[in-house]
Amino acid sequence: MDRGDLDHPACRLVLAELFGLMRRMQARGAAYSSWYGAVRRWPSAWEHINRGAAYEPFDGNPDELRAPWFLLWEIVWVMANTPMAPGARVLDMGGAGSLFSSFLAHRGCEVQAIDLDEGLCQQARRTAAQMGWRVEARQMDMTRLAYPDGYFDHVFSICVLEHLPVSGRIACGAEAARVLRPGGTAAYTFDYGNPQSFGRLDTAEDVLRQLVEPSRLRIRGGTGFEDSGLRQLDSPQAFGFGRFTRMAAALHSLLTGSMGRARILEGTTSYTFGALFLEKLRD
Repeated sequence: MDRGDLDHPACRLVLAELFGLMRRMQARGAAYSSWYGAVRRWPSAWEHINRGAAYEPFDGNPDELRAPWFLLWEIVWVMANTPMAPGARVLDMGGAGSLFSSFLAHRGCEVQAIDLDEGLCQQARRTAAQMGWRVEARQMDMTRLAYPDGYFDHVFSICVLEHLPVSGRIACGAEAARVLRPGGTAAYTFDYGNPQSFGRLDTAEDVLRQLVEPSRLRIRGGTGFEDSGLRQLDSPQAFGFGRFTRMAAALHSLLTGSMGRARILEGTTSYTFGALFLEKLRD
């Protein structure tokens, strides 16, 4: 993830369209979930800490509370790098009620959005009714998709895969490949280098072994996953006001094992988001 990506001409076009959609949704009272996956008026303090001490608002963003530039990057980067025909049938895994699935519907896609949280599925249905979109939201496990083979033109997942165990990521990738038509594409964003113990996406090799190779999908636009070295987010588990409370938070994480012990000892607890673009080969 690089904030500078949003200055690319193709991304600027998507960003302007996204901002317009956000304003229309706000005017109609149509809700979408925050980057933490919750629908509420105010984000938690945890979300603000997670943005990092160096966070700067993005100029023109209509909703800094729910959609910091990290989320804008995920949506814009995925949309700018995924060629989609009008009326495409798409699956958003783990994104029911999200701004991303709203943007897909706004683009005229036939959207299937799944989530384990039935409340988010209900919110997605309400929003779709308010906006007149084709969205079907279903409570469903990403690792066991209730769709036939070759059903979708595109499959997406925005910052959800890191919340699955490694075995779940592998199962999800296989299911995504199964429900894609030949020539279809998949695009994922995810926490990269997250020091929390569940992260485990710390190197390019981790991305390939967990998200690419088991799915047997091919990377689009290159042969591997490139790490820019940029790290913008801070882990809230290591947060504290002043040196003493930061040390206390780090010690608690160290003792409980909630974060990678090596990362705590090294003092390298910042991380970033990554994006991966895949395609299913034609027969």
